[in-house]
Amino acid sequence: MLGLLERARVPPHPDFYRLLFDYVSGVQGVSAGRIGSIMTERDGTAQGRLYDEFIAPYQQTEVIERAIARMVARLDTLDQLIVQSSDAASDHSRSLAEASGHFEAETIDPVILRELVERLTAAHDTVERANRTLLAELADAHRELAATQAEIGRSRESALRDPLTGIANRAGVDLALSRLTHEAPGQPLCVALIDVDHFKTLNDTYGHPVGDQVLLVVTRALLASARASDIVARTGGDEFAVVLAGTTLYQAHNIANGMRNAVAAGDLRRALGGAVLGGLTVSIGVAEYRPGESVAQLLDRADRGLYRAKESGRNRVDSDAA
Repeated sequence: MLGLLERARVPPHPDFYRLLFDYVSGVQGVSAGRIGSIMTERDGTAQGRLYDEFIAPYQQTEVIERAIARMVARLDTLDQLIVQSSDAASDHSRSLAEASGHFEAETIDPVILRELVERLTAAHDTVERANRTLLAELADAHRELAATQAEIGRSRESALRDPLTGIANRAGVDLALSRLTHEAPGQPLCVALIDVDHFKTLNDTYGHPVGDQVLLVVTRALLASARASDIVARTGGDEFAVVLAGTTLYQAHNIANGMRNAVAAGDLRRALGGAVLGGLTVSIGVAEYRPGESVAQLLDRADRGLYRAKESGRNRVDSDAA
């Protein structure tokens, strides 16, 4: 394992170690092709690309750490203000007790009476100021907590989105499949895994900026041919996935075929200008969820269908009917 990390120039960080251990063990079925592709590149970018595609989508540490720091600072301020308010209240109680003793006397010295009134007024004012400050700080803390909750919510949503295309990412697919298999176990559920044919050749020929534009063309085609209930995701590189809830394998196969045709009809002129290729195609593997199997097993069967589609000549859909 360490030798594999060293050859790819990836540090032996626990996150990378776990990822590659799963890869070597065969756990990362849907991701194995992409991980293998990244690991074979010798341009020194494996660490960054593995982190961006397989680790970062599951992490929200920076936002959470900022939120914790703000809350700790706010709680420290509130603690100080509560102590001040408590001290002011205690001083006021002592002043009242002292005044009560003087008022019970048969005669009251006017000078002492004036001093008592001034001291009681000052103590009362101190208590009021402390309470107003504490209430204002509590209101600020409430507003900051609401803003922090919103920021964490946005971060959670962002962590489930692919930054290039704006659609769901690998973590979004995992979350959707996990939710659907638990919340509606009796309903049909399919997943389609999509791979852009000959994308590496296109990327090497025209460069990454053009490759990114091609990925956007594919994204638009998939979204245009998907139903409102379908979840379209980019799971890494030129790999996409579509979660089809409430869909049988037969229906999913037809929908996937429509997506394949939509991609083939995509307009590449914006991405390639006059150098338009003969056509852009995708290969698709489709599998239907079987009760009791894990999400990884479902994805692995769809991945095997994708492999068969590519081995059979590409630009086709292969459904796992076995």
